[in-house]
Amino acid sequence: MTTRVWRSWRTWCAAILALAALALTLFCGLASARWIGTPFPGFFVLANRVIASVSLPHWPVAHHEPIYQHAVVAVNGQPVTTSQALYATIRQSPPGSAFTYTLDQAGNISQVTFPSLPLTGKDYGLIFIAYLFLGLVTALIGIGVWFLQPSSAAAQAQLFTNLSIGLFALSGTDLYLTQWFFRAHVMGEAFISAGVIHMTLVFPVDRLGRHRRLFILLPYIAALILSVAYQLALYQPTVYSLIHHLCEGWIGVAGVVFLGKIVWDYFTTDSYLIRQKIRVVFFGGLAGYAFPAAVLIYSGISGGEVPVNYMAFAAFLFPLSVGYAIVKHNLFDIDTLLKRVAYYLALTAILTLVYIAFLTVLNLTLHSTDLARTQLFPLFFTLGVVFLLNPLRNHLQRAVDRVFFRLHYDPVKVQAAVSASLAVTLRLDEIIHLIWSTINATLGVKQGSILLLAPDEKRYVSSYSETGQTSYIDADHPLIRAMQQGQALSRHEVQYGAWPPSLTPLDAQFLIPLMFKEELIGLIILGNKESGTFFSADDLNFLNTLAHQSALSIANALSYQALQVLNANLEQKVDERTRELAHANTELNASLTELEQAYHDLQRSHEYLLQAERMAALGRLTANIAHEINTPLGASLTSLKLIKDLVEEYQTSIGDAGVSAQDHHDIAAEMDQLVYVTSQWLEKAATYIRSLKVHNSDFGQAKDVSFPVLEVIEDVQLLLAHRLRLSQCHLKLTCTSTAPFLRGDPGRLSQVMTNLIVNAIDAYQESGRAGGEIRVEVQDTGNRVEIRVSDQGSGIAAEHLEQIFEPFFSTKSSGAGTGLGLPIVRDIVTNVFGGAMRVESILGEGSVFVVRLPKAPQCTSTKGVP
Repeated sequence: MTTRVWRSWRTWCAAILALAALALTLFCGLASARWIGTPFPGFFVLANRVIASVSLPHWPVAHHEPIYQHAVVAVNGQPVTTSQALYATIRQSPPGSAFTYTLDQAGNISQVTFPSLPLTGKDYGLIFIAYLFLGLVTALIGIGVWFLQPSSAAAQAQLFTNLSIGLFALSGTDLYLTQWFFRAHVMGEAFISAGVIHMTLVFPVDRLGRHRRLFILLPYIAALILSVAYQLALYQPTVYSLIHHLCEGWIGVAGVVFLGKIVWDYFTTDSYLIRQKIRVVFFGGLAGYAFPAAVLIYSGISGGEVPVNYMAFAAFLFPLSVGYAIVKHNLFDIDTLLKRVAYYLALTAILTLVYIAFLTVLNLTLHSTDLARTQLFPLFFTLGVVFLLNPLRNHLQRAVDRVFFRLHYDPVKVQAAVSASLAVTLRLDEIIHLIWSTINATLGVKQGSILLLAPDEKRYVSSYSETGQTSYIDADHPLIRAMQQGQALSRHEVQYGAWPPSLTPLDAQFLIPLMFKEELIGLIILGNKESGTFFSADDLNFLNTLAHQSALSIANALSYQALQVLNANLEQKVDERTRELAHANTELNASLTELEQAYHDLQRSHEYLLQAERMAALGRLTANIAHEINTPLGASLTSLKLIKDLVEEYQTSIGDAGVSAQDHHDIAAEMDQLVYVTSQWLEKAATYIRSLKVHNSDFGQAKDVSFPVLEVIEDVQLLLAHRLRLSQCHLKLTCTSTAPFLRGDPGRLSQVMTNLIVNAIDAYQESGRAGGEIRVEVQDTGNRVEIRVSDQGSGIAAEHLEQIFEPFFSTKSSGAGTGLGLPIVRDIVTNVFGGAMRVESILGEGSVFVVRLPKAPQCTSTKGVP
């Protein structure tokens, strides 16, 4: 089961149990409330006609020979078979009517006569409310303790015990009217003893071995047997009473064994934490039963005028103290609680006695005087009590400290003296000696040590030891990791397996961290006090304050030591550093010279690489250019030859009478047509040459002009026309703006577009497809012009997308590319135009290169958009 599932399951279980307890309380409370104002016999009768052991001092049954656990067989001589029939008979007559009851106990028949009584609201509160309060609070305490410590065997035992007590008390309020929970009531009574024995076995010390489950299971088997016997004999009064007495006796024996076990553990355990938990239980029992005991004593003195049922409202303090001892594992939280409880109990008891004595003296001495009858006497009396209270409280606080915690020193004065001594020394040995002598003088600790972090920071080594032995703890030890939280630790709060063996000779009991700037620089290890007592919460506060002061002084002393060592070797180090600096300076100058030369070489290499790439690109375009120029030149030469032939024909026709004027006109027209065609072919060749000049402009003479984007792309298209035809690709140019302009060198943009379009052509060839469309989209996005070059060729693998802009990296086959095209393209886009570039590609589906360039100011273009 995972931690989250376990927490959820635990929460749901606790919630269901708590809601069940609340629901049972609400139902029984509402059902029993109908008793108020109703006549009843002056005692309660269970469903099996057995008289319950419940009464109040003013009821007649309280002053009669005990008739509890007797079965009522007749009323006024009329036999009754159920408790409801008995109650119905009583309600037929007004309150105060006398009734004679025939009783049977194990065959002994007797008769008693009592007047009927109305159940008042006070009676209801003293019986039913007390039961409901005790049952609900006890059940909730058990549920709460188990919810906080579900893995604790003691918490599980208290859960079973408190639920049994809660069920017994809550269902007890339903036994005299609806009687729906009679069987649940006796089952709770049967299991109380099993829960108490379970608690005895695991609290405060779990002494069970490998037969743990068997030992715990045995009392529950006995309780189950009693519960089954209860259920079978529930309506057999004689047998029921016998089992009831057996359960009560078994509960009493279990309680005595539990208390005896606690006393035994207190005197035999060597754990101070367990002793403190037992003290918590002792004070809880004292608080829970001191009030009931006082009620019983006063009731006896007053002749039974005070109902003893009041004790139910304080009895919950005992299970509450047990639950606190189970849940709380912090020794000093328990220590503080004990001190406060002892103080307030003692203060309450002493003030009560003093107050009673004061009243007695005043009553005897001033009762008949005129002063006692004046209106100012209550004021004087109150002022006297107030003036007496504060000195008494202060003396009592000091007495509790001495008796319970043996605090024989003044922490404030000791800390002031230590602070003054630590402030005047920077010697580490003096500081360590002062710390230990202070602890020795105030706490009476003779064994211990002070550990400091070694220079290598791998372990904490003793700088002072009372026994003279060297102790250490590795810096990665689990105990050190716990101490780095800045909290003091008792050995009783740490598993013995986690205790370093090197601390065994010191008989270490208590560890105080020395923290400086949230770093653990050392530890104070303390053994037992000579007085035999353990460290109290006041001791902890004193030691924490002393540790803070000591850590600061130790850190200052260590810094001072380091400064002394540094000063002793300072001159030598200065000379060494000076020589090293001079040597380093010489080497630095040489390195700077080499670096400068390397930079210039790198810059020239970069320029050579750029030029080489451009020339390589031009080399790849040579065939295209030759084809595109040779074609118009060949056509022009053919036209010129035809023109020459026509000229010769024209010359021979001069003076020929057979050649008419019309023939001369036809020859001239044909010559004109040939001249026009020749000029068109030559213009086409000139256009290619201009494109080539733009593309091959010198990098050292970069232009900074505003130019139309579309014209540059069209020139590139013209340059690559032959390559496009050979690859059976066609280029489609689209634009969303009439004439987008850029600022910069048009030759650089021409180089960018040439590389991107050639890469697209190569992508189609690598994919093995015969031809394809290369889309060039120009989009005006406001302040920028976005050019998208996309194809549906071979695409680029995802793992290569981050590398394609690295120099000399190429996805083309060996010899098909230099790996410089795209790095140069990105360099031109980012460094020349101040733009940005990205690529989107899917292997086998194609690629899209997106170039975003800043726009130039608005200009007029002479070319249209295709």
